[in-house]
Order: sequence, then C-alpha cells, then structure tokens
Amino acid sequence: MNAVIEVKSQNKTVRVQIVEDERIVALDLKFNLQQLGFVVTGMANSEGEALAQVRRERPDVVLMDINLGRGGDGIQAAQQLKDEFGVPVIFLTAYAEPETLERAGLSAPYGYLLKPFELRELNATIRMALARREVEQRTERLEQRFRLALDAARLGVVEFHRNTDAVELDGHIAHLMRSSPLGFKFSRDEFLARLVEPAVRERLSSLLLPGGVVHTLALWQRDDEELIWLEIHACHFVDEDKVIGVFRDVTTQVNNEERLQQAAVVFESATEAIVILDGGYLVRAANPAFTALTGWAHHEVLGRHPDDFLHAKRSSDRMSARESLAAGAAATPWHGDVYCLRRDGSLFPAWEHVAPVMGKEQEVSHYVLSFSDTSALRDAEMKIHHLAFHDALTGLGNRHHLNHCLRECMNRRPSEGQPEKFALIFIDLDGFKTINDTLGHAVGDLLLIEIAARLSNHLRSTDVPIRLGGDEFVLILQSIQRPEDLISVADKLLVAIRQPVDLGLGEPVQVSASIGIALFPDHAGSVDDLIKAADSAMYAAKASGRDRYAFYSAALSARAVERMQIEQGLRRALGAQELRVLWQPVVSLRDGGLLGAEALLRWTHPEHGPIGPERFIPVAEETGLIDAIGDWVLREACGQAARWLKAGFAFERVAVNVSPRQLQHEGFAQRVEAALQQAQLAPEKLELELTESSLQSGDSVLRALHALRALGVKLALDDFGTGFSSLSMLKMLPIDRLKIDRGFVRDLARDPNDLAIARAIAALASTMDLAVTAEGVETAEQRDILLGMSVLEAQGWLYSPAVEAKELELWFEPVAKKPS
Repeated sequence: MNAVIEVKSQNKTVRVQIVEDERIVALDLKFNLQQLGFVVTGMANSEGEALAQVRRERPDVVLMDINLGRGGDGIQAAQQLKDEFGVPVIFLTAYAEPETLERAGLSAPYGYLLKPFELRELNATIRMALARREVEQRTERLEQRFRLALDAARLGVVEFHRNTDAVELDGHIAHLMRSSPLGFKFSRDEFLARLVEPAVRERLSSLLLPGGVVHTLALWQRDDEELIWLEIHACHFVDEDKVIGVFRDVTTQVNNEERLQQAAVVFESATEAIVILDGGYLVRAANPAFTALTGWAHHEVLGRHPDDFLHAKRSSDRMSARESLAAGAAATPWHGDVYCLRRDGSLFPAWEHVAPVMGKEQEVSHYVLSFSDTSALRDAEMKIHHLAFHDALTGLGNRHHLNHCLRECMNRRPSEGQPEKFALIFIDLDGFKTINDTLGHAVGDLLLIEIAARLSNHLRSTDVPIRLGGDEFVLILQSIQRPEDLISVADKLLVAIRQPVDLGLGEPVQVSASIGIALFPDHAGSVDDLIKAADSAMYAAKASGRDRYAFYSAALSARAVERMQIEQGLRRALGAQELRVLWQPVVSLRDGGLLGAEALLRWTHPEHGPIGPERFIPVAEETGLIDAIGDWVLREACGQAARWLKAGFAFERVAVNVSPRQLQHEGFAQRVEAALQQAQLAPEKLELELTESSLQSGDSVLRALHALRALGVKLALDDFGTGFSSLSMLKMLPIDRLKIDRGFVRDLARDPNDLAIARAIAALASTMDLAVTAEGVETAEQRDILLGMSVLEAQGWLYSPAVEAKELELWFEPVAKKPS
C-alpha cells in the first residue's frame, strides 16, 4: 500500500519507504512519520515488494525490519538496495545479538534502532541519515566529476608511497596492457622496467625526494611488446609522503609530430620548389628551393596568387589555377608542363604538380604546389630527338625523319579533303664508292658534308633534305603545282652536285648523281610505296647512263588489287584457322639463356602462301579487323604461356604486341583481364608491347595503360626512338621497358648515328629505372656492343627466328620439365 501525502519539513519533502511484515506496526509507523512531516511512499512486507516499490518510487530513505518472516531477510534486502540504488537504509528491529549486528554492519546501514523506540529518536536518526547521505552524494558528485574529467582528457592516474612497493594505476589505463582492466597494481620495479628509457626511470625514481616533480615524455612497453608514448606529470606530496601523477597515451600525437618534422625536413631540404597555398590559392609558405629556383624571397610572395608572379600565361598554356577554381576543379590534383617566370623576368620550363589538402569537412583547406626546372630534361629530349631524326655527319634528316615527314605530308588535306601533291626525289651519288675507297672515309665524309650543303642551298624553306645513309639522299619538295616544274629543279641539282669540290687534297674531286622522282598521290599512296617508286626511278636514271633524272611511271593498280585481296582474306582467316602464333625467344645477352618470348602473328593464305605482317597488319588496322585479331592473339598467347607453366617450364614473361586502335577502345583492360583469368595466367607473366604512335591517342590510352598496370601486367614501349614521343609524356607513363628498334641495332657497328641513339636510349632507360631490350640482334659484334651499353636482353636471328611453340620448348632448361 502506498501513501501519496506530501508534507514539507524544513523546506524539503522527505520521502520514506517502510518495509515491515507486521501490518499494525507498519500502519502505526506510517501515521507517526506523517505526523513528523514525512511522506510515506509505500509499505512493503517482503524483499521482492520492497525492491519493486523502491525501484518505482525512489524514496529518500528506507526503514527496514530485519526479520520479515516469510517475506525474507531485511539485511539481504538492504544490501541489494544499497548496491542497486544507493538509498540510505535504517534498520528498525528487536534484535541486537552480536551475530545480527555483524551481519547488519556489512550492509553499512545509516542507522540501527531497537524496538521499541521513541518518535523523536526516529526523527533524529532519519535526519542524520539524510545529512550523511547528502555529504556522500556531494562526495560522489565530486568523484564523478573527477572520473568524467579523467575520461574527457583520457587520463590515467598513478600513485605510490615511500613505504610500500606497490604502484597503483587507475583511470584510462587499458592502453598500457593488452587486457583492459579498470585498475591494477605493479610492483615499483616492474612499473619502472616497462619504461624503456633509463633517464626516465631515474627521474621517476627520484620523485620521493622532497619537492620531486616530473613532466616527461616516456616510451612504455606493453606486455605484447608494442611500444607506446606516455605523457607523464607527477609530483611528490610531502604531507602525505606519496607520489601522485597523471598520464595519457600520446602515441598518435608523437607519430604525427614525427611525420610533421619529417615533412618539415623534406620541405626545407627538397631540391624541388614547394609552395603551400591556402584554400583561396594564396601563398602561405615557400621552401628554400623555391627561392633558389625563382629568385623570389618568401616575404615577397606571401599572400599572393601564383598566377600573378610565377606562371607565364600564354595562349597555348593550360588553364590557370584561378580559372580552374572558378570551373569547379578545386579538389582535383593537376600536373603538367608549364612555363614559369623568375624574379628577373626570365622564363624556364617546369613540371608542376598541384595537390589539394582536404580538411575535416572534406573541403579543400590548402594546396601543395610543387615544380622543378625541366630545362635539362628538355635539352636532353632535344638532343635525343635530334639524334633520332638527324644524320650525325651532315645534320640533315635521317630515315626516321623521312618517314615522319612523309606521313605528315600524306595526311595534309588543304582543301576539299584532297591530299596535297608533293614530290619525293631520290639521289644517289655516282662514283662516290671509288673516292671513298681510294681517298679514305674521312675524305668521303667531307665530300658528303659539302654535297649536303649544296642540296640544302637549292631548296625552299618548306622542303626537307634527308640523308638515308651512305651516298643516298632524299628530298621532299612540297606544294608541287605542275610536275614539269620538277624538271628545272632536277637540272639545277645535277649541276650543283657535279661542281668540283676542294677537299684540301691539291686536286678537287668531282661526282655526279642519278635522280629518281616520284609524285604523291600520283605514283604511290603510302610511305613505303613512294620511297620504292622514287628508288625505282633513280635506278632507271642510273641504268640510262647516270648524271640524269627519271620520273616514275609504273601503274598503281597492282597495289590496290593486293590490298583488297588482303582485306577479304583476313575476314576469312580467323574462322578458317589460317592465322597462327609463332614465338621469338627473348634471351640474356650475357649467357644466351631464355628469359621469355614474343608472340608474333603469321598468316598463310591458302592461295598466295605466307603473307608478311607488314602487309596485312596495316590493312587490319585500317578496316578495324585488328580488334578481333588482337583479342585472338592475346588469348592464344596467354593460353600457351599457362600451358608452359603447368608443364613446369620457367620463364619471366611472354610479350604480345598491341595496336593503337586496341588501346583506344573502352574496356581493353577488362578484355586483357578476362584473357588472363580464362588461361589462369598470373598478370606479371604478360607483357604488352605498344608503339610510340599509341601515345598520341590521348587520355583514353593513358587510362587504359594505368588500368593495365593496376592489373599487374607489364608494359613495354616498342620501337623506341622511331616516333615523336615526348620525354615529359614518358615520365607520366606506367612503362616497365623500352625496346631499341632493330633499325638502330642493324648498323651499330658501322653507323655512329645509330650507335649514339642506342647509347642514349640505354642511358635514358637506366636513369628512369626502366628495363631495356634490343631487337634485331643478328651478329656477335652487335651483341658485344649492346653489352658494353649495359643492355642485357635481346631478341633476333643471332639466337633464333620466330618458331613454333613446340620448338621453343627446346630452349627451356630440361630440369624445368615435370616428370611424366
């Protein structure tokens, strides 16, 4: 039964719970309490009812009878009330035996009255119990505040006395041990032993001296051997003769500070210029390398926008940072080539990288702008480009330059989609071999230099002179309106060449020339065919008596018919199983051991027999058949490589050529992954070879290459040096290997130009930490020269032509095979 009367006493309502098994006694007690101004929240006659009422009413004090008869044990009920609710309990009982008193004392009652008792005695006991409880609650609140403060600061507490060996720990201490105790004790020696640094142990040991104070950073070793950093603040309190301190785990902060210190060292010592920008792209800091590179002092650029003093804005330059921010690209990293201004106004090329720094709200808080002077790289690029496209002796263009210029000229469509007409003039010196053999190569070289100069002097600025090699020259004459105009040009060239040349030998020497002339598109529609046409006309002039010219006059119908036959045949070849894959070994130049093999596509036409890839691959690319053919070759190569591995054969990689068209198609990387999964071949066993022309195809190719690299596939740049790839682009590509084109390898022993190019490519690969492979190695002399350049891998007829898979297996080490 619950009473709901509320009478104020001393400006506070005191709510009392009665637990008494005798109802008459309980009602009398309730009446007396109400007379004293207390509110009786309920009367219970058992343990269970008492707990339920207290849980529901939450009284200020409970008056508990010890003997509840069948209702249970009052002492036991008091203990539960204390543990669960902390409510003060006053025992009202007729028992005072030592046993009962001892049991009752264990529950720490707030009073113990023996029946019968006076009403004023009960009133005083209740008031004193409440006063004691109020003091306890204040203490509890203080302890709770202290605990919350420890929790908020994630602090642990350490305490030890002079006269005891125990070190007590409390608070946030779970990080000290693998377990997570609420508190535990160490012996003093055990505690100090976990502090790694001897100096810290000594300082803590000295804390018991009068006035001992320690503020330190210490390494603590957990029981799982992990080391953490603790920040410790402790003091010796003389009055109590004990040490009390606090500590907290600052491992994350220490690690962050170390990283910041490392970053600061990098920032200060880096050779690359680094500028820290705020979210508005204004300078907040710059490192010493920035000042050394640009001449701008830190204080001169502080608060300024880089576009206002650093970037040389030109019409061809990238979008400025200010424009990028306006375009919504603030959180996107950017890198590329730029031109920068020094303080004195001079320009220099630079490779610049801008990286956004994201704040806690995932918004850009800062930018890190870094850049380096690429002048040396540009110079090296120009030198390599010059070596790759110019003849070392005469300074004229070489064969690679010729191919490039012819492709450019053939692709021009000045009006109405029609190709621009131009002429190719092939010049061969008559009698040069005799002079070279008689007077020596040095004299022959002087003669070639003079002839090259004369040819250049008789050309327009738009025309291109080329030295193919030996005594052969080619001229590209652009914008030819009338073929008959070439007659006067040829006559002037013949006159200029036959003029005597004074080489300082006393008597001048004299040579003549045979000239062949071919027109594009009249006589040929491709680079090779145009060169062949001009070459054929030159031989016709030579056969006619030399010192003259001849025009090409053969019909072009045969070539058109051949192309149609190849296209139709290719459409049938895949389904008819006319295509096959041969393998050319890739070997170590040191010992000739097998490293891998390159998959080479071959086609045997049922009527025309073997057709070389140089004939059908261009047709396949033009018609789009290369996609299906390329996928077939990839699957065949992966499957064969997997079978070799399953048979126990060991090799580093198999290489497969990839056309630019394949790389441009979305999903190429996924098709490669599917081929690898179908064959169950590890990606690192596959190397894809791409040509430099592939790199001119834009971002889609770059995305494909990065996706392939993410798969783990290796990438090689084939025929390196024959195209126009930028070294800046090369720096961005995920390339593993450069392959020296066979055109540079063929004349290594005779042509200083090819030798210089091969050397430059090998050095470039070494500098950029790329592997290098030489193609077309046919002689031991070529092998030895390449080894001298530290080129360690090659393929070519010196070792083996392309062979069937079964024949290649003879190259593998016999021990590599699994027993049958």
